[in-house]
Amino acid sequence: MRDLAPIIKALFKEKLVPFLLILQIAVTFMVMVNAVNMISEREKLMSRPTGVDEENAFYVLTNLQGPAENYIANLSHDLASLRAIEGVEAVSPLNGVPLGLWGNYTSVYPNLDTEYPIDVAGYYGSDEHIVENLGLTLIAGDNLTLSDTTITANGGHNISSNILITKAFAELVSPEDWRQAVGQTVYTSNTPQRIKGIVEAMQGAWPRWYGVNGSIIYPVIEVNNTIRYFVRAEPGQLDNIMEEVNKVLLNTPGRVIEKMLTMEEVRLRAYKDDNASSKLLISVCIGLLLATSLGIYGQARFSVNRRKRQIGTRRALGASKGQVMRFFMLENAVVSVTGLVIGFIAALSLSEQFVQHFGLTPVPLPYLLSGMAALFVLGQLSVSYPALQASRVEPAIATRSA
Repeated sequence: MRDLAPIIKALFKEKLVPFLLILQIAVTFMVMVNAVNMISEREKLMSRPTGVDEENAFYVLTNLQGPAENYIANLSHDLASLRAIEGVEAVSPLNGVPLGLWGNYTSVYPNLDTEYPIDVAGYYGSDEHIVENLGLTLIAGDNLTLSDTTITANGGHNISSNILITKAFAELVSPEDWRQAVGQTVYTSNTPQRIKGIVEAMQGAWPRWYGVNGSIIYPVIEVNNTIRYFVRAEPGQLDNIMEEVNKVLLNTPGRVIEKMLTMEEVRLRAYKDDNASSKLLISVCIGLLLATSLGIYGQARFSVNRRKRQIGTRRALGASKGQVMRFFMLENAVVSVTGLVIGFIAALSLSEQFVQHFGLTPVPLPYLLSGMAALFVLGQLSVSYPALQASRVEPAIATRSA
């Protein structure tokens, strides 16, 4: 540590170059830890389960031909044809899909006397097989039955029925104990709905919607000129089943298939912007780390070349190669730690601004500490080769330089 005082003295003497390097390290650290925190937040957002069996499921949006009075018969024919395909585990009509970016929602009231709803919930309508067909998990109450199911043209939430709700919405209905929501009656459009059961999860249509996890499932099939079939295939059969479903549906004259997407494609499309942002942030971090590493290397290399006479003199006075190398490593450590301390303060300030203006979570302390450690190690690695070159300077160079 006896080298520390001359190092600090030398840094104060040079001023500009160390200051710029300290500034670069501080900015890199500030941006990097906040970017990593934002990427982590997005990863948590994108990894939330929709509640359905995404790996083996897809949906197809098509039409029901003919006059409206034939819709129900055509629907029954389609369901029978699709369920007969070998490898199809389940098919249900569904008025929307989780993360589909198009869907329905409704305000849910605790009683008829209040103007303030419990909250707004995503609204799904399907048949009594929805839990099994979509791969949902019933965690309280009872499942829907055939006697619960109704067929209507649209506006299923205006029909009084037994409903299922997600656990997230049950926690709003009965905050003290979400299980107590079973059996309670809530109201949508002044229509009573009895909560028959609770499913673990079924996300709404919009990933950025604050109420994405709160959904209500009605045993109501809405039949009009367009219909959405949710299909679940046997494991490993998804591609084949999609082809077969396409063929079977197109066997009907006048059939138009507007859309056919797997649930994995639905998820990718829903989080397309978040994925792009994460990749951009990762690129920025890599660029900053590369620039900082090169900056440290370049500054150290320049310093070694400029101070060869001084190094040679030290070597002539008995300094070992290890002592010379350690000198440059310590010098860089002083610069890095100074930059990291400034960057730590700046990162906290930037994080606070993100929290206030964009609702992000503060950067966790482990991110800050691990980021400091990573940048410090990167700095030491960057300076190691120039320091090694410095240690190889022969003592005779002091004489030649003189």
